[in-house]
Amino acid sequence: MKNRTPAPAMGALVIGACLAAAGAAQAQNRALETWTPSQPAQVREMDPAKRVQAAPAAGTGEALPVVDTSAAPATAPIAYATAAEPVRRDNRGGFFIGVQGGQGEVYQGVDQTARMLNAGYRWQAGAVTLVGIEVARGQLEEERDTWFRYDEVDYASIGANARFNFGRSSPVYALVRAGYWAAEASIDGRWTSDIDGAYVGVGVGVDFGRHFNMSVVYTNHVYFENYYYWNDYDVSRADTLMLGAEVRF
Repeated sequence: MKNRTPAPAMGALVIGACLAAAGAAQAQNRALETWTPSQPAQVREMDPAKRVQAAPAAGTGEALPVVDTSAAPATAPIAYATAAEPVRRDNRGGFFIGVQGGQGEVYQGVDQTARMLNAGYRWQAGAVTLVGIEVARGQLEEERDTWFRYDEVDYASIGANARFNFGRSSPVYALVRAGYWAAEASIDGRWTSDIDGAYVGVGVGVDFGRHFNMSVVYTNHVYFENYYYWNDYDVSRADTLMLGAEVRF
């Protein structure tokens, strides 16, 4: 004979099986809990202002560990390229007045004391270059020898001049001058001649500050002369070598 389970016992078994299945389903829907190690004292005691809360990991709902930025190396400053500043040039142009003294020769073999006064204006034409115009008035003093008296020679000129410093910071410079000049000369007050022609000069000088300089200049004059006594023209030359000083404004 087979044993039969009573009806009440069978109902209890069915209810227990249902409760067990419901518990298993609830356990599967619950998120798994992971073990997180305890934070060291250095992290627990760091400045709250320097704690950075990381964004929660996607799909977990849990935050990542706190990151301490106090020990992070400082970001190196970013160097930005800047436009180069324009080079400043010292403008040395302006008015000038100069005086010169030395020796001159108009009559062949006769040295005469020479002096000259000049004035003009120069413009800055480059980092080390000045160009300008000038007018001058000069004189060669009277000289005598055994037979003749060479009268003084008064002359005037107008022309251009230029200066070239040997570097922006160098006080030493070279100069050139050129133009037209005219004079009247005589011997013993009788043989008078008109001198008319061009001149070209070269020299070197030194600046002593912004407003003063000294120079040595050699000037060669080529001219045409008319002797009234013979009513004839001749092409000749005259030379001067003078030390000068100049004041600039």
